[in-house]
Amino acid sequence: MLNFDRNIFLFNLRLTQKYCQLQLDKSQKHNATILRSINPILNNDSIFKFKAEHFNADIVPNIKYYVATKWTIDPTESKNDYLVSVLFEEQLKIKHRLISAEDGQMFEGDILVSQIDCTIIDGASEAASLGLIDLYDITPIDTWFYLTRTNESRLLFSWIPKTLRHYANDGILVNCVDCFNWFEARYPNELDKITADN
Repeated sequence: MLNFDRNIFLFNLRLTQKYCQLQLDKSQKHNATILRSINPILNNDSIFKFKAEHFNADIVPNIKYYVATKWTIDPTESKNDYLVSVLFEEQLKIKHRLISAEDGQMFEGDILVSQIDCTIIDGASEAASLGLIDLYDITPIDTWFYLTRTNESRLLFSWIPKTLRHYANDGILVNCVDCFNWFEARYPNELDKITADN
């Protein structure tokens, strides 16, 4: 059973849906950059940098490279456990400053749940998703809207717009430790509780 505050969950979800749509409407960027518009500065450097990675094999037909996200601080090192929580709070503050979630607008997409402490750094999901998921199996920061914890791991909830869902799904399919999946697949009962009468 998940520990969550339904009202905060739903409010942050609406806020994030609207913010992500604004980013998608701006331009057609690479999967890695389009929903990483929030890029905080830490120790005088941006958290995220971006670099083209070329495929060594025909992993995706007719595509020779993708843009990858490079963290300037490794979020998986134990001394950096604080990092995702700090970034989570900062990106929410930015969204609150820039947009309102109160207009009731509807968006198409799905919720992805990531066990961010259970990843394996092999790059498979990053390559398969053409950079939407990063090397550490973490979704783009603009998509984050809820963070909680189970006995096994911190859970990061992300909003994946419909136009990018197939990339995320490709990342799920090749992930060898199953550290992320769609909310409806992983926690169907909790999803029903959250969306009831909404």
